Amino acid sequence: MEKDIPLVIPEVNPEHLGLLEVQQDARGWDGYIITNPNCSTIVMTVTLKPLMQFGLETIQVATMQAISGAGFSGVAAMAIYDNIIPYIGNEEKKMETETLKLLGEFNGSEIVPADMRVSASCNRVPVIDGHTEAIWAGMRDKPTPEEVRKAFLKFDPRLKELPSEPAKPLIVRDEIDRPQPRLDRNMGKGMSVSVGRIREGIRYIAMGHNTIRGAAGASVLNAELLHSMGKL
Repeated sequence: MEKDIPLVIPEVNPEHLGLLEVQQDARGWDGYIITNPNCSTIVMTVTLKPLMQFGLETIQVATMQAISGAGFSGVAAMAIYDNIIPYIGNEEKKMETETLKLLGEFNGSEIVPADMRVSASCNRVPVIDGHTEAIWAGMRDKPTPEEVRKAFLKFDPRLKELPSEPAKPLIVRDEIDRPQPRLDRNMGKGMSVSVGRIREGIRYIAMGHNTIRGAAGASVLNAELLHSMGKL
């Protein structure tokens, strides 16, 4: 979250890599640092990008996060079996701050945070892989569920030349009970985010593979983007 360190999701804010020159000048570095966001932030923000056209104003999210997000020995078996843990250290703050930076505007010298409010409630659930999120999005233009669905379907960040970029970064599930981690987490080799249950409000469910789309794959995709720009 340092002001001169770009926080990047290639499908969301590749233009923020312009901050690298600012960073190098300010720090006197030949190299540079970029970072990818928290895994739950990535799943949510990929779905928010196509909704920016409707004037996002408020975002509320309740997460159901897999145990693999805590690492190999991060959650004791007796703590998570037959249980939900309604607290993940620093997770809510990350989602509430990282999203504003990711959806903010690079003005040539710094990132101006997005003008919206984000409220998160994060929960650990007994799922091995795949973070599921219930998202409420308040928008100035009050789009209908069908308009939101079409925005998701049309979302094309034009990054297909990157080896790890899936054919569809957003997959719309029209079944009444999808997406589900066990059925949908490996879509796009684990790099696609699935959305469904788009309802009036606007409310919907998002789901992504936390250790692929939200962690290792996110870093690899950033490296591929930098390579395509001749920066790696």
